[in-house]
Amino acid sequence: MNTNKSTLEDIAKAATVSISTLSRYLNRRGYVSKDKQKRIQEAMKSLNYQPRYKASSQKKERSSLIGIIIPYALCPHSNAILAGLESELSQFNLVPLVTIGNWNNLTENSRFETLQKQNVAAMVIIGGSLTPIQLQSLAVDIPIVTIGNYDIEHANIINIKTNNFVGGYMATNHLLRLGHSQIAHITGISFQSDSKQRQLGFQEAMKKAGLTISPDLIASGQFDVAGGERAMEKLLSSKIHFTAVFVANDQMAFGAITALSKAGIDVPEQVSVVGFDDHEVSNAFSPALTTIKQPSESIGRAAALKVANQLNIYCDKLGQECGSESVSLIVRESCLAIGQESLESL
Repeated sequence: MNTNKSTLEDIAKAATVSISTLSRYLNRRGYVSKDKQKRIQEAMKSLNYQPRYKASSQKKERSSLIGIIIPYALCPHSNAILAGLESELSQFNLVPLVTIGNWNNLTENSRFETLQKQNVAAMVIIGGSLTPIQLQSLAVDIPIVTIGNYDIEHANIINIKTNNFVGGYMATNHLLRLGHSQIAHITGISFQSDSKQRQLGFQEAMKKAGLTISPDLIASGQFDVAGGERAMEKLLSSKIHFTAVFVANDQMAFGAITALSKAGIDVPEQVSVVGFDDHEVSNAFSPALTTIKQPSESIGRAAALKVANQLNIYCDKLGQECGSESVSLIVRESCLAIGQESLESL
């Protein structure tokens, strides 16, 4: 016979938590912060409430699955993050369950729901198109770690940030120091935070150099090789002269160099190119690509530690943001200083 006179509504009100939070705590499913756990326990004690668990649920263990949504399958940056994630998650006996969002908002929402049905303990979202409002809504029921989403503040969401702004600035400044002033830029996907921050870094470097950016020298490449090739073809069709281009990732840089080659333009003798990410192929590409290196695997390991911290199985005292030291310029063979070709030919 149930002797509890207090209801779940009474407990939730006394603990100042929602019914859904109380339900997650009582059913041992999903994330509940330590502070809320303590308030619930105190409310149950003060109201003399004794929850009745089914025999099967008393022995139920936390899920070891961690849901992960990546933007697309052929992204070297995401794949390197996954390698770091898997390596670190295994230390806590957690297993990644990976799905692909394809930069599509409806698809990403659907994939999120599918992963939740698999009873994942937490979610990691790499890039993608989910808005801050959508993520905040989804985080009500499950802890989330995002990588590359800058505009989110929520108690159940942790953001892993890389310094894309500084990387964009460094790439552009390298070209400026080589004497280039007519610099084009190939962006990634327009709504994506990494792309926006890298473009802002490009703009800031040009502004500090006192240079005006022509809108005709900005093209979107969609973060893939084919997109980089199309973007470069668009830049060339504008007929505006440029001697260098900063490309927002290495894959697009490969496509851009291919388009330049098809147009009979030599890299770096006629156009210098800087990429971003330091793809494992970048050093083997011809010419070897000058690029901005970001520690993708380290980002994945940091995300795994954040997940473990949210699940209360690890105490993570590190900050959420990787500092500017996390990106660095890797100088190879795809850039030349203005006038260097003619000097070397003497």
